[in-house]
Amino acid sequence: MKLLGVDVGFSAKRATTGIAWLDGDRLGVATARTYKDDRRRKLPPDFHPSHIALDGPLPPLSHGDARRLCEHALIHAPFHNRCKPGLSDFGSGLRLRRESWAAFEEFGGDLAASITREGLVAEAFPNAFLGVMTPAEAYPRAPKGRRGKRFDWLYDEVAATGRLARELSDLLDLPVEVCIRLRRERNHEKRAALICLITAALAAQRIATTVGDEAGGWFWLPPRSLWQPWAVAGLDQVLMRVQGVSVAWGG
Repeated sequence: MKLLGVDVGFSAKRATTGIAWLDGDRLGVATARTYKDDRRRKLPPDFHPSHIALDGPLPPLSHGDARRLCEHALIHAPFHNRCKPGLSDFGSGLRLRRESWAAFEEFGGDLAASITREGLVAEAFPNAFLGVMTPAEAYPRAPKGRRGKRFDWLYDEVAATGRLARELSDLLDLPVEVCIRLRRERNHEKRAALICLITAALAAQRIATTVGDEAGGWFWLPPRSLWQPWAVAGLDQVLMRVQGVSVAWGG
């Protein structure tokens, strides 16, 4: 399997796109600007991924302003103050849709027919991926303010401790280098790209949990066995509140 994880960035001046690729036992992690040539240079010239996970809205909604159930599902309690998504149907969220579409065309255009619940292209959500694995009693220690700070705190709680690699060891046959990189990585964009890469691996094994619907797409999240009790109960509550959203528990 050849896996690719992309944390979609906005800036043309700074390297805010995170890229992580895995080809057998070979791992690469880098940052890039939004320029297509700069992004492609971060990948081996002969690399063609079999599964991709991008942190950003996937088509066909990337071109419109339709409301997405996967996003609206996780703005409710108890996710609202722990790992809620930004909404991509207005404001800066619409820009994210455009940037996500551009990244998809660059990295996965030949997989366009595979944006389905069982397909080869998955939408990652790193904050929620780590958030549902974080115990409820840890959240009072979480930093306030910018979303980036919250993500890095979640990463430190789950991935930098080695816990993520340990819990994934029974589910995925990850190279040792991936486990080491998960623990040691300090760069924000590269951290997000690594979580996207893990999302692609879970999607490839068809053991990810998906939340959303056919029209608006899905978030690919950890299998149920890795969710904390508060998050499992919270998602059950969401299903009663948000009409139309569906969940397929993985693992």
